[in-house]
Amino acid sequence: MSSTETPMMIEVEPAICSEYCTIAPTTFLSEAIFKMSQTQGNYCDISSPKKKENYIPTRQHISCALVVENDQLIGILTERDLVKLVNTKATFQNTKVKDVMTSPVISLKVEEFTDLFMAYNLMRRHRFRHLPLVNQQNSPVGVVTLGSLRQAFHLGYFLRFRQAEEIMTHQVICANISTSVGELANIMTTQRVSCVVVVENQNNLPIPVGIVTERDIVQFQAMELNLEQLKTEKIMSQPIFSVKPDDSVVIVHQCMTELKIRRLVVTGKNGELLGIITESNLSQLLDPIEIYGILEIFRRRVSQLEKDKAILLQGKGLELQKALENNEFCLYYQPQVNIKTGKIIGVEALVRWLSPEKGMIPPNQFIPVAENTDFIIPLGKWILDQACFQIKQWQELNLPIIPISVNISPRQFCQTDLVTYIKEIIDKTEIDPCYLKLELTESLLVEDVEITLDQFKKLKALGISIAIDDFGTGYASLGYLQHFPFNSLKLDRSFVQNIHQNTKNAAITTAIIKMAHQLDFEVIAEGVETKEECDFLLTHGCKIIQGYLISQPLPITKFNKFMLNFNYFSNSEKSI
Repeated sequence: MSSTETPMMIEVEPAICSEYCTIAPTTFLSEAIFKMSQTQGNYCDISSPKKKENYIPTRQHISCALVVENDQLIGILTERDLVKLVNTKATFQNTKVKDVMTSPVISLKVEEFTDLFMAYNLMRRHRFRHLPLVNQQNSPVGVVTLGSLRQAFHLGYFLRFRQAEEIMTHQVICANISTSVGELANIMTTQRVSCVVVVENQNNLPIPVGIVTERDIVQFQAMELNLEQLKTEKIMSQPIFSVKPDDSVVIVHQCMTELKIRRLVVTGKNGELLGIITESNLSQLLDPIEIYGILEIFRRRVSQLEKDKAILLQGKGLELQKALENNEFCLYYQPQVNIKTGKIIGVEALVRWLSPEKGMIPPNQFIPVAENTDFIIPLGKWILDQACFQIKQWQELNLPIIPISVNISPRQFCQTDLVTYIKEIIDKTEIDPCYLKLELTESLLVEDVEITLDQFKKLKALGISIAIDDFGTGYASLGYLQHFPFNSLKLDRSFVQNIHQNTKNAAITTAIIKMAHQLDFEVIAEGVETKEECDFLLTHGCKIIQGYLISQPLPITKFNKFMLNFNYFSNSEKSI
């Protein structure tokens, strides 16, 4: 590492749980458990087992309370501390926190919590799940857990080549559905485990049917039930979440993170219990030095790739600029046809690069470079200029005038001078703005709603039509559509292809067409290549199509001839 480089650090804030419970040492356990449950929003219903299909993950459960006296951290109360009471005569009503809490407690000054590797190594070495953070006065300000550390590390990079069977615990503590909860508590205490897997014997195989955790037992302790008479079947969570032995540990990590759980069972091909994976298994999997080393390699590699990319893009950007100066770009035009009337109602302008050295270069080879080097801004202005001058030329030659659609990139759309520039070119060419149509990508609708909506209104005020291109492939929900004053939806060709045979695409497309009509939007289908696709679209209310069934993109001289001689109905008869 050079002297100018700083050591790579991971943000520590995501690993700090700011929602935690504090209690006084003289608090009775009944009140302490109530406060812990209130803080975490975690109750269970004795009337019915917790079903997987109805499971709704809540936020990460910290499963502890910090014991504070005179604003000083003096101990910690965990679920394990509470489970130990089950087989004693003590009750939650007459036992105080100070009688069962873990003290002293290992903590860390929040000012010293600057490195996740240090915290990870500390918790891994001492095998505990909670690390309280305190200020200079020893007052608690947060808690770090194994779960929050795992999420902050983004461990997926390091787990992908390992399988569940490599890290699972093979010797699983099990019980049957008729075992008493009191007995389960005794097993957890003596075996020092955080859960027991409930199994049934089916065809001589142990099939897991539920799981009981320390948290489950604590919650029922708080209800002052007779745990010796309460059976496991009444409190177990079922069905339980499971993985296969050959599943990547990435899947294990994702399940625990997304479901906010701390353990998964591993089952075989017949559903039999093979093992269990807990947070502790994951924490023991990777040494902090190993993580740091891999991350350092990634950092150096990514840094070099960024440098290489910058050099490459800069060179290609200069090449594109030279091509623009040498007039190597040109526009091709692809017609849009109303298949009900048979008339061309519009055309899309598509940029092409005719290089003297390389010949015709397709857009997918230079548009991404233009986007990444900001060359898309001058190129986009050139395309707008050419489209408006083409409309003016049609006027001067007394040819039919049809709207030209121009694609506007997200970078170009966000330029503050876009509307001003478009107004200037319209005034300069003296064309009717209704003949200029802008096509915007769907993702623009969700990037910066206020700025986007403001640009929409300004463009509409000029009399310009707006279409959403490739609709259905972006990120916008249908709820966004009603807020933006655009005129058309363009169905992406991925939905149109073989639409008469693909039932999934057919269902999506018909729903979009119906919705668009209800919102008074025009629908244009892109990429139509066959008569069957065309007939399906017309049957379901989409009258305007664009694609090779009508014509490939054409240079302007060929397009003018095509436009003058076009007859959709005679062409369609020939294609049958």
